[in-house]
Amino acid sequence: MKPKSLAWVFGIASLAAPLTARAAEYYVAPTGSDSAAGSMGAPFATVERGQQAASAGDTVWIRGGVYMFSGTSDTIAVSFSKAGGTNNPIKYFAYPGETPIFDLYNLKPQQRVTGLDVHTNWIHIKGLEVRGVQQQVTGDCWSVRIQGSNNVIEQVNAHHGQAPGFFITSGSNNLILNCDSHENYDPLEGGGNGDGFGCHSSGGGNVIRGCRAWSNSDDGYDFINAAGSCTVEQSWSWSNGYQPGTMTAAGNGAGFKAGGYGSPPSVPSGGAATHTVRQCLAFRNRAQGFYGNHHPGRINFLNNTAINNPANFNMLSDSGFPSDHVIRNNVATGTGGNISNLNGGTATNNSWNTPPGVTVSATDFINQTESEASMPRKADGSLPDIGFMHLAAGSDLIDKGVDVGLPFSGSAPDLGAFESGAVSTGTGGTTGAGGRGGTTGTAGTTGGAGTTGAAGRGGTTGTAGTTGAAGRGGTTGGAGTTGAAGTTGAAGRGGTTGAGGASATGSAGTTGAAGSSAGNAGTTGAAGTGVTTGSGGDNGTSGSAGTGVTTGAAGTGVSGGAGTSGSGGSTVTTGTAGNGAAGNGPGESGEGGCACNAGGTNGGSLFGLALMAMFVRLRRRR
Repeated sequence: MKPKSLAWVFGIASLAAPLTARAAEYYVAPTGSDSAAGSMGAPFATVERGQQAASAGDTVWIRGGVYMFSGTSDTIAVSFSKAGGTNNPIKYFAYPGETPIFDLYNLKPQQRVTGLDVHTNWIHIKGLEVRGVQQQVTGDCWSVRIQGSNNVIEQVNAHHGQAPGFFITSGSNNLILNCDSHENYDPLEGGGNGDGFGCHSSGGGNVIRGCRAWSNSDDGYDFINAAGSCTVEQSWSWSNGYQPGTMTAAGNGAGFKAGGYGSPPSVPSGGAATHTVRQCLAFRNRAQGFYGNHHPGRINFLNNTAINNPANFNMLSDSGFPSDHVIRNNVATGTGGNISNLNGGTATNNSWNTPPGVTVSATDFINQTESEASMPRKADGSLPDIGFMHLAAGSDLIDKGVDVGLPFSGSAPDLGAFESGAVSTGTGGTTGAGGRGGTTGTAGTTGGAGTTGAAGRGGTTGTAGTTGAAGRGGTTGGAGTTGAAGTTGAAGRGGTTGAGGASATGSAGTTGAAGSSAGNAGTTGAAGTGVTTGSGGDNGTSGSAGTGVTTGAAGTGVSGGAGTSGSGGSTVTTGTAGNGAAGNGPGESGEGGCACNAGGTNGGSLFGLALMAMFVRLRRRR
C-alpha cells in the first residue's frame, strides 16, 4: 500500500473511532417505582435504586417532594455504599428548582438512626433536606454521617433532629459546603451531643466551608478527639447551647469548639492534630465564641469575628499540656471581652493587641443587626450578602492585619472575618451535571473564594449561580462582561460554549461571532485589545473569526482558593454545548459536559462503511 494512501486510510479510521459513552442520568421521585426504567417519565422510587443503576460520572436526579421513612425495623433512611471514580464522582443532585425532603420523624427503631449514611468514596450529594431524626436509645444518632473519603456534601439542610446535623466520623478529604444545621437536640443525653457540625476523624484534610450552625443544643462546630486535621472556614455560628426555641441551657454551648482530647487530654499516638478556624463569625453562643477546649497542640485562629459571647476567645488548656495556638487578625467586641486562658502560642495583630492599636466600636461596622445572619442563601447556595459585622468605610480595622495567606485588598489584610474592598469572597458552588444531548461544555474554573461569573447570552453576564443548562442549537452567543463572583453560568444559546468570566468583576469587550456550524467548542481569544475571537467549526473545520470585534481586557481581582480544574468534554461530532459547569472550592473537580451524536444515530456506522469501502478499493488496486 502506498504511504499516502495508508495515511489517508488512518485519517478515515480516526474519524470512524467510536464515540465516548456519555454519562448516564437517572431519576428518582416520591411517586416513582423501583421497577420502572429510572427515566424522567418513569422514575425510580428510591435513591438506593438509582445508586444501583449509576456508575462513576453518572447523575441521579432526585425530584422534589417528601420522602417518608417510618417503622421500627430500618435504622438508615438512605445508605450510600457505591463508590464513584477518582475525580469522577457519582452525583446525587436535587432536580433544579426542587427540594427533596427526607422525613424521619416516624422512623423509630430501638437502635441508633441515621438519615444519610455515606460510607463510601467519591460521591457528591447536593440540594437535599433531612429532618426529624429520632433518638430512641442513648447514644449518637446522625442526620448526615460520613464514613468515607473524597466526598462532597453540598447545600444540604439538616434540622430538627434528635442528633448532630453533620458528622465526619472517619475518612479524609471530605468537603461539607454551603450547608445549614439548626435546631438539633438529643433529649436522651440532655442535649450534650446535638452539634451542628462535627469533625472527628483520624483522617485529615476534612473541610467545612460556607456553612451555618444555629440553635443547636451543644456546639455549633466540634472537633473534639479528631486525630486528623480539620478546617472550618467562612462559616457562621450563633445561639448554640440551648434547647431549641428556648433559653434553657443544654450542652456545652461553644460556637467553634476547635479541638481537644478531654481533660486531661488523651493525646493520639501520632500527636495532636493541627486544626484551622478562619474567616468565621460567632455570636450569642451560650458559653464561648471560639474555644481551644484543652487542645494540647496548635489551632490556627485567623481573621475571625466574635461578638456578644460570654467569652469571645477562650483558649483554656491543662497544666502540663500547653497549647501552641496561632491567633492573628481577629476581632472581639461586645460582651465577652477579648481573649482568656491563653497558655502557649501567640496572639498578635488582633483587635486587642498593640500593634495594631485600634479601638473597636459599633461605628466600625456597617451594622450589628444579628438577624441578617439567618437570611436566605443566594441562588448558588453561598451565604447571603449581609452588612452585619462587615467593616464600614473609614473603619480603623481596615488594613491593620498581617498576611496569613488569605486573599486581601489594600496594603494589608483587614481585621475580622470580612475583608473589605474588591476581594472575591463567595464560597462558590460546585460542578453541575453534564449536558443533555449537546457537546461538552468548557471546563469550569476552580472555585474557592468565589468562582467565575456566567458567560453572557449576547450581553453582559448575570450574577453567580449554579450550572445553567447548555444552549440547544444555533451559534454561540457572544461572551459578555465578566459577572460577579460565583459559579460558571450557562453557555450562550449556540453550538459552542461562551467563555466564563474572570474571578472578579472587570470590564471586557464583546467577543466575535461564533462559527456558523455547531461543533467542538471554539476557543475564546485571549483577552487584550485587537484580538478577535472565533469558534471551531464542524468536524475540525475552523469557523470564521469574529469580524472587526476585539476582546476587552479581562477583569482583575483576587481569585479564590484554587481547586482542581474542570475536565474537558469528550470527542463529539455535532451538537450543542453541554453543561460543562464551573469548578468549586479546593479539592473538587469540575465536570465537563457529555458527548453525543446530534447529527444522527448512524454517524459512526457511516464512517465504518466508508472505511470498509476504502480498504476494498485499495485491495483491488493491489
